[in-house]
Amino acid sequence: MKLTFWGTRGSIPSPSTPEVPTHLYGGDTTCVSVAWGKDDLLVIDAGSGLRQAGRHWIQSQRKSFTFLFTHAHWDHLQGFPFFAPAFSEDVSIHIYSPRLPDAPAGNLIERALHAQQSEPFFPAGFPQLRAKISFSEINPGKPVQLSSPAGELRIQSVPVSHPGGCLAYRLDHAQRSLVFATDNEPLPSPESPLVKMAADADLLICDGQYNNAEHQLRKGWGHGTPDLCLQEAAFARVRRLIITHFDPSHSDSTLLGMEEEIKKSPSAQTVPVSFARQGQTMDC
Repeated sequence: MKLTFWGTRGSIPSPSTPEVPTHLYGGDTTCVSVAWGKDDLLVIDAGSGLRQAGRHWIQSQRKSFTFLFTHAHWDHLQGFPFFAPAFSEDVSIHIYSPRLPDAPAGNLIERALHAQQSEPFFPAGFPQLRAKISFSEINPGKPVQLSSPAGELRIQSVPVSHPGGCLAYRLDHAQRSLVFATDNEPLPSPESPLVKMAADADLLICDGQYNNAEHQLRKGWGHGTPDLCLQEAAFARVRRLIITHFDPSHSDSTLLGMEEEIKKSPSAQTVPVSFARQGQTMDC
Protein backbone atom coordinates (compact mmCIF):
# COMPACT_ATOMS: atom_id res chain seq x y z
CA MET A 1 0.00 0.00 0.00
CA LYS A 2 1.19 3.49 -0.86
CA LEU A 3 -0.12 6.31 1.31
CA THR A 4 -0.31 10.02 0.41
CA PHE A 5 -1.27 12.86 2.75
CA TRP A 6 -3.21 15.48 0.76
CA GLY A 7 -4.46 17.30 3.87
CA THR A 8 -3.13 17.21 7.43
CA ARG A 9 -4.92 20.07 9.21
CA GLY A 10 -7.93 19.84 11.52
CA SER A 11 -11.04 22.02 11.91
CA ILE A 12 -10.44 24.61 9.16
CA PRO A 13 -7.91 25.16 6.37
CA SER A 14 -4.90 27.18 7.51
CA PRO A 15 -3.11 28.86 4.58
CA SER A 16 0.48 29.79 5.35
CA THR A 17 0.98 33.41 6.42
CA PRO A 18 4.03 35.33 7.68
CA GLU A 19 2.52 35.26 11.17
CA VAL A 20 1.57 31.54 11.14
CA PRO A 21 3.63 29.63 8.55
CA THR A 22 2.11 26.25 7.69
CA HIS A 23 3.87 25.29 4.46
CA LEU A 24 6.06 22.62 6.12
CA TYR A 25 3.31 20.51 7.69
CA GLY A 26 0.45 21.70 5.48
CA GLY A 27 -2.67 23.82 5.76
CA ASP A 28 -5.35 21.76 4.01
CA THR A 29 -7.86 19.71 5.99
CA THR A 30 -7.94 15.94 6.14
CA CYS A 31 -7.62 13.87 2.99
CA VAL A 32 -5.50 10.73 2.59
CA SER A 33 -5.25 8.34 -0.34
CA VAL A 34 -4.18 4.70 -0.22
CA ALA A 35 -3.06 3.08 -3.48
CA TRP A 36 -3.31 -0.69 -3.34
CA GLY A 37 -3.29 -3.63 -5.71
CA LYS A 38 -2.26 -2.86 -9.29
CA ASP A 39 -4.25 0.31 -9.93
CA ASP A 40 -6.74 0.59 -7.08
CA LEU A 41 -7.26 3.68 -4.94
CA LEU A 42 -9.06 4.39 -1.66
CA VAL A 43 -9.58 8.00 -0.59
CA ILE A 44 -10.17 8.58 3.12
CA ASP A 45 -12.16 11.76 3.85
CA ALA A 46 -12.65 14.77 1.60
CA GLY A 47 -11.21 17.80 3.37
CA SER A 48 -9.82 20.72 1.41
CA GLY A 49 -6.77 18.65 0.46
CA LEU A 50 -9.02 16.76 -1.98
CA ARG A 51 -8.99 19.71 -4.39
CA GLN A 52 -5.28 19.35 -5.15
CA ALA A 53 -5.57 15.56 -5.18
CA GLY A 54 -8.31 15.81 -7.81
CA ARG A 55 -6.13 17.97 -10.03
CA HIS A 56 -3.36 15.37 -9.76
CA TRP A 57 -5.69 12.51 -10.67
CA ILE A 58 -7.10 14.38 -13.68
CA GLN A 59 -3.56 14.69 -15.01
CA SER A 60 -3.02 10.95 -14.50
CA GLN A 61 -6.43 10.26 -16.16
CA ARG A 62 -7.81 8.22 -13.25
CA LYS A 63 -11.47 7.35 -13.84
CA SER A 64 -12.47 5.28 -10.79
CA PHE A 65 -12.50 6.27 -7.10
CA THR A 66 -13.61 4.70 -3.84
CA PHE A 67 -14.15 7.03 -0.87
CA LEU A 68 -14.25 6.06 2.79
CA PHE A 69 -15.56 8.69 5.22
CA THR A 70 -14.89 8.74 8.96
CA HIS A 71 -17.74 11.14 9.81
CA ALA A 72 -19.60 14.15 8.43
CA HIS A 73 -18.01 17.16 10.12
CA TRP A 74 -17.36 19.91 7.61
CA ASP A 75 -13.55 19.79 7.64
CA HIS A 76 -13.82 16.20 6.32
CA LEU A 77 -16.33 17.06 3.55
CA GLN A 78 -15.48 20.55 2.33
CA GLY A 79 -13.19 19.52 -0.51
CA PHE A 80 -15.79 17.42 -2.34
CA PRO A 81 -17.50 20.30 -4.21
CA PHE A 82 -14.06 21.17 -5.63
CA PHE A 83 -13.16 17.60 -6.64
CA ALA A 84 -12.78 18.13 -10.37
CA PRO A 85 -13.16 14.46 -11.45
CA ALA A 86 -16.70 14.49 -10.03
CA PHE A 87 -17.75 16.81 -12.88
CA SER A 88 -16.77 14.30 -15.60
CA GLU A 89 -19.28 11.88 -17.09
CA ASP A 90 -16.70 9.14 -17.60
CA VAL A 91 -15.76 8.96 -13.90
CA SER A 92 -17.19 6.47 -11.37
CA ILE A 93 -17.19 7.21 -7.64
CA HIS A 94 -18.34 4.85 -4.90
CA ILE A 95 -18.70 6.30 -1.40
CA TYR A 96 -18.73 4.36 1.87
CA SER A 97 -20.55 6.22 4.62
CA PRO A 98 -20.04 5.34 8.29
CA ARG A 99 -23.00 3.86 10.13
CA LEU A 100 -22.51 5.72 13.42
CA PRO A 101 -24.01 4.51 16.71
CA ASP A 102 -27.39 6.15 17.45
CA ALA A 103 -27.42 7.94 14.08
CA PRO A 104 -30.79 8.36 12.34
CA ALA A 105 -31.71 6.12 9.45
CA GLY A 106 -30.33 6.99 6.04
CA ASN A 107 -26.92 7.40 4.46
CA LEU A 108 -25.12 10.06 6.51
CA ILE A 109 -22.57 11.13 3.91
CA GLU A 110 -25.08 11.18 1.05
CA ARG A 111 -27.25 13.58 3.05
CA ALA A 112 -24.28 15.71 4.11
CA LEU A 113 -22.77 16.05 0.63
CA HIS A 114 -26.13 17.05 -0.83
CA ALA A 115 -26.69 19.54 2.00
CA GLN A 116 -23.35 21.32 1.66
CA GLN A 117 -23.93 21.81 -2.08
CA SER A 118 -27.40 23.26 -1.67
CA GLU A 119 -28.50 26.87 -1.47
CA PRO A 120 -27.73 29.10 0.36
CA PHE A 121 -24.37 27.39 0.95
CA PHE A 122 -23.12 26.58 -2.56
CA PRO A 123 -24.11 27.59 -6.11
CA ALA A 124 -23.57 24.24 -7.90
CA GLY A 125 -25.88 21.59 -6.47
CA PHE A 126 -24.85 17.98 -5.98
CA PRO A 127 -27.08 16.82 -8.90
CA GLN A 128 -24.87 18.92 -11.21
CA LEU A 129 -21.97 16.52 -10.64
CA ARG A 130 -21.86 14.40 -13.79
CA ALA A 131 -19.83 11.45 -12.47
CA LYS A 132 -21.57 8.17 -11.70
CA ILE A 133 -21.78 8.40 -7.90
CA SER A 134 -23.09 5.59 -5.68
CA PHE A 135 -23.33 5.19 -1.91
CA SER A 136 -23.28 2.39 0.63
CA GLU A 137 -22.65 2.06 4.35
CA ILE A 138 -19.92 0.52 6.46
CA ASN A 139 -20.91 -0.83 9.87
CA PRO A 140 -18.65 -1.24 12.92
CA GLY A 141 -17.82 -4.89 13.47
CA LYS A 142 -18.78 -5.87 9.92
CA PRO A 143 -15.67 -5.92 7.69
CA VAL A 144 -15.89 -4.85 4.06
CA GLN A 145 -13.83 -6.54 1.38
CA LEU A 146 -12.76 -4.66 -1.76
CA SER A 147 -11.60 -6.94 -4.56
CA SER A 148 -9.53 -6.43 -7.67
CA PRO A 149 -7.49 -8.69 -9.99
CA ALA A 150 -4.45 -7.81 -7.85
CA GLY A 151 -5.97 -8.98 -4.57
CA GLU A 152 -8.24 -7.81 -1.79
CA LEU A 153 -8.38 -4.92 0.67
CA ARG A 154 -10.08 -5.69 3.97
CA ILE A 155 -11.61 -2.78 5.89
CA GLN A 156 -12.53 -3.04 9.57
CA SER A 157 -14.02 -0.25 11.68
CA VAL A 158 -14.72 0.72 15.29
CA PRO A 159 -16.40 3.80 16.81
CA VAL A 160 -14.08 6.31 18.50
CA SER A 161 -14.64 9.16 20.94
CA HIS A 162 -15.80 12.28 19.07
CA PRO A 163 -18.91 14.49 19.37
CA GLY A 164 -21.53 13.18 16.96
CA GLY A 165 -19.59 9.97 16.39
CA CYS A 166 -16.73 8.90 14.15
CA LEU A 167 -15.25 5.64 12.88
CA ALA A 168 -11.61 4.56 12.84
CA TYR A 169 -10.55 2.13 10.13
CA ARG A 170 -8.04 -0.67 9.71
CA LEU A 171 -6.92 -1.57 6.18
CA ASP A 172 -5.24 -4.92 5.45
CA HIS A 173 -3.73 -5.83 2.10
CA ALA A 174 -0.95 -8.20 1.08
CA GLN A 175 0.16 -8.84 4.67
CA ARG A 176 0.46 -5.10 5.40
CA SER A 177 -1.84 -3.07 7.63
CA LEU A 178 -2.58 0.53 8.53
CA VAL A 179 -5.04 2.10 10.95
CA PHE A 180 -6.55 5.56 10.40
CA ALA A 181 -7.91 7.11 13.61
CA THR A 182 -8.60 10.79 13.20
CA ASP A 183 -11.02 12.85 15.31
CA ASN A 184 -10.59 10.70 18.38
CA GLU A 185 -10.06 11.70 22.01
CA PRO A 186 -8.21 8.62 23.26
CA LEU A 187 -8.65 6.98 26.63
CA PRO A 188 -5.64 4.70 26.24
CA SER A 189 -6.26 1.21 27.56
CA PRO A 190 -5.34 -2.28 26.40
CA GLU A 191 -9.08 -2.96 26.33
CA SER A 192 -10.14 -0.04 24.11
CA PRO A 193 -11.80 -1.11 20.83
CA LEU A 194 -9.33 0.98 18.84
CA VAL A 195 -6.30 -0.56 20.54
CA LYS A 196 -7.68 -4.04 19.91
CA MET A 197 -8.38 -3.30 16.24
CA ALA A 198 -4.93 -1.73 15.77
CA ALA A 199 -3.06 -4.64 17.36
CA ASP A 200 0.27 -5.30 15.61
CA ALA A 201 -0.53 -2.97 12.70
CA ASP A 202 2.34 -1.71 10.58
CA LEU A 203 1.16 1.90 10.85
CA LEU A 204 -1.20 3.90 13.09
CA ILE A 205 -2.26 7.37 11.91
CA CYS A 206 -3.67 9.26 14.87
CA ASP A 207 -5.24 12.62 15.77
CA GLY A 208 -2.84 14.69 17.91
CA GLN A 209 -4.43 18.12 17.46
CA TYR A 210 -3.60 19.56 20.88
CA ASN A 211 -0.62 19.83 23.15
CA ASN A 212 -1.16 18.66 26.72
CA ALA A 213 -2.00 22.12 28.09
CA GLU A 214 -4.55 22.78 25.33
CA HIS A 215 -6.18 19.41 25.88
CA GLN A 216 -6.80 20.22 29.54
CA LEU A 217 -8.92 23.18 28.40
CA ARG A 218 -10.69 21.28 25.60
CA LYS A 219 -11.58 17.92 27.05
CA GLY A 220 -14.65 16.50 25.39
CA TRP A 221 -13.94 18.20 22.07
CA GLY A 222 -13.00 14.87 20.52
CA HIS A 223 -9.31 15.31 19.72
CA GLY A 224 -6.10 13.89 21.14
CA THR A 225 -2.51 14.79 21.88
CA PRO A 226 0.73 13.24 20.64
CA ASP A 227 1.25 11.73 24.12
CA LEU A 228 -2.17 10.04 24.09
CA CYS A 229 -1.59 8.76 20.57
CA LEU A 230 1.75 7.28 21.57
CA GLN A 231 0.19 5.55 24.56
CA GLU A 232 -2.39 3.94 22.26
CA ALA A 233 0.32 2.94 19.79
CA ALA A 234 2.33 1.30 22.56
CA PHE A 235 -0.68 -0.63 23.88
CA ALA A 236 -1.46 -1.82 20.33
CA ARG A 237 2.19 -2.77 19.61
CA VAL A 238 2.09 -0.98 16.25
CA ARG A 239 5.33 -0.68 14.30
CA ARG A 240 5.05 3.02 13.48
CA LEU A 241 2.96 6.05 14.51
CA ILE A 242 2.17 9.17 12.47
CA ILE A 243 0.43 12.16 14.05
CA THR A 244 -1.96 14.29 11.95
CA HIS A 245 -5.04 16.59 12.19
CA PHE A 246 -3.04 19.57 13.38
CA ASP A 247 -4.66 22.51 15.14
CA PRO A 248 -5.26 25.47 12.76
CA SER A 249 -3.45 27.82 15.17
CA HIS A 250 -0.25 25.75 15.24
CA SER A 251 2.55 27.14 13.10
CA ASP A 252 5.33 25.07 11.58
CA SER A 253 7.65 26.02 14.45
CA THR A 254 5.03 24.97 17.03
CA LEU A 255 4.52 21.61 15.34
CA LEU A 256 8.25 21.09 14.94
CA GLY A 257 8.67 21.62 18.67
CA MET A 258 5.84 19.20 19.46
CA GLU A 259 7.33 16.62 17.11
CA GLU A 260 10.78 16.90 18.65
CA GLU A 261 9.30 16.61 22.14
CA ILE A 262 7.29 13.44 21.46
CA LYS A 263 10.31 11.80 19.85
CA LYS A 264 12.11 12.12 23.20
CA SER A 265 9.47 10.02 24.97
CA PRO A 266 10.69 6.62 26.22
CA SER A 267 7.87 4.91 24.29
CA ALA A 268 9.15 6.46 21.07
CA GLN A 269 12.23 4.26 21.38
CA THR A 270 10.08 1.21 20.61
CA VAL A 271 7.40 2.89 18.44
CA PRO A 272 8.94 5.32 15.92
CA VAL A 273 6.79 8.46 15.75
CA SER A 274 6.64 11.39 13.34
CA PHE A 275 4.26 14.13 12.23
CA ALA A 276 2.58 13.96 8.82
CA ARG A 277 3.54 16.41 6.10
CA GLN A 278 1.07 17.47 3.41
CA GLY A 279 2.28 15.99 0.11
CA GLN A 280 4.15 13.17 1.86
CA THR A 281 3.97 9.78 0.14
CA MET A 282 5.14 6.60 1.83
CA ASP A 283 4.90 2.84 1.55
CA CYS A 284 3.13 0.86 4.23
